[in-house]
Amino acid sequence: MPTPVTRKNSPNLYLHKKVPVRLQKLLGKKQVWKSLGTAEPKEAAIECALANAELEAEWVRLATAASTARAPRPPRLPEPSIPAPKVPSLSHQDLYALRRAAHVRIRDAHIANPPSAGFRVAHMLAQDLDASMREFFAEQGVESSEANLALFRQHYDQARRGALDDLKRARLEGDFSPNPVLAKLPERITPKLDLLQAFEEYAAKGGLKGGTKGPTAKRWRPKIKAFVEWLGHRDLSKVTTENAYAWSDHLIDEGYARKSIRDVWIASLSATAGFMLERRRLAQNPFRGVKVRDDVAEMAKQEQIAQPRQKGFTASEATTILAATVATTSHLISVEMRAARRWLPWLCAYSGARINELTSLYPRDVTQDPTSKIWCMVIKPSLEKTSQWRTVPIHSHVIEQGFLEYVEERRKSGLPLFYDPARGRGGTAGNPQFKKVGERIGEWVRGLGIPVGVQPNHGWRHTFKSVARHVGMDREVEGFITGHRPKNANAGHDYGDRWVATMAAEIEKYPRYRLAALKKAPAPQKRRRRTPVQLAAAAEAKTTRKASRAKRAAEMK
Repeated sequence: MPTPVTRKNSPNLYLHKKVPVRLQKLLGKKQVWKSLGTAEPKEAAIECALANAELEAEWVRLATAASTARAPRPPRLPEPSIPAPKVPSLSHQDLYALRRAAHVRIRDAHIANPPSAGFRVAHMLAQDLDASMREFFAEQGVESSEANLALFRQHYDQARRGALDDLKRARLEGDFSPNPVLAKLPERITPKLDLLQAFEEYAAKGGLKGGTKGPTAKRWRPKIKAFVEWLGHRDLSKVTTENAYAWSDHLIDEGYARKSIRDVWIASLSATAGFMLERRRLAQNPFRGVKVRDDVAEMAKQEQIAQPRQKGFTASEATTILAATVATTSHLISVEMRAARRWLPWLCAYSGARINELTSLYPRDVTQDPTSKIWCMVIKPSLEKTSQWRTVPIHSHVIEQGFLEYVEERRKSGLPLFYDPARGRGGTAGNPQFKKVGERIGEWVRGLGIPVGVQPNHGWRHTFKSVARHVGMDREVEGFITGHRPKNANAGHDYGDRWVATMAAEIEKYPRYRLAALKKAPAPQKRRRRTPVQLAAAAEAKTTRKASRAKRAAEMK
């Protein structure tokens, strides 16, 4: 079994496999490289096993075709992407296990009132065998291919006749005892409904934001795999509500927060099972309605702790952050990061927007409303919580500080406002470059002395909502600005157009932050040379990082 390996100039791990000598001429190559679509070792190991099985099956098919035809057409190898979920092939044991399931299914459908012999012969055995098998395969999650039908045809006929014998015995002799043949038949080893494949299908087709590579899928996928490892199998059709509660109890014993168990661990499983239930491939959702209640002892303990601080910034904290935006930065910081520090806190403060809604902006997203001539930001649906476009007027105080001049500079360069794609390091859809900008801004704000009790970027959203209430902004219009729908809003919330002039009037109610630092000319940048001790420490840190990367690469080989 090959293991994932690294490849030059790619962040992802790969499957590397030599082509059998007998197929090298046919394929025109001696080795195959296939991207596993991830850099995570554990996830890559699973993808590697799937890709290897797929490749081996393809080579077997090619070898068979080559032996029966002189010049078979070389097939196209799979594209280097995440393989689509596949229906497992039937093993020899599965055939007998399916025979057992078919026997029980037919028997139990009539055992309460066993039919007469005439009905048995005239109706049951007269049914189309292949049509019955296809219906049975659909219930069992088995592909109704011609190969599977041919393999199972004899077994299904035996199951049907065995079930009819049970019904005859029950009808004529009143004997409802279990058939001794069933005791010899095994259980299925191939999952009827593979939970891991079900999750990937849900992520791709179930409306999960960002799809299979989005942040939600990236966060949920390890939770699904951890449940499978704990449970000991991955057949979703066999999972019970008792399993769900045992899993939540296990997570509590492991020390996980109950809110995290509710909102992530159980939620990911329930969403996947719910999607399979919606597709009529699962009888019931075993995770639906599972409660993870708060610990009474912990709640009593929390009552004794001092009241938690507010979620938004205090006036002094807001002043500290905004004053730092006009401070002279190091010459080592990129143009984009200097701009991010300069403008993002102000834009967050005066709009209540989420940080990644702003870090992803392009110059074309800053536009002038054709009717009111008011400058706005057009926030588009992305990988964040927002699911629809919205237009947010820019506060006049930000415009007066020269924000539009900076936007024009970036417009001429054709680059995003707060990052340069050329500086990217191969970010994925679930971890894009603009998200890293938001993380860096959060680290910078935290370094200004902002306490841990408030989120360094999202705190502005809480602050905006608080100020909006204080100055009497219209709740409905404020919801248009922040992308929130009031919980008690009536149906009229979705009627009418969202006029930019109306929203701008509400935003201008937000009082200006008056800072003395805005009136001072910025100090010139100073190039600070590092001391020999600092240079030596930096060189040692670089050597350590290189050794760590080499060690990880060696472990994955």
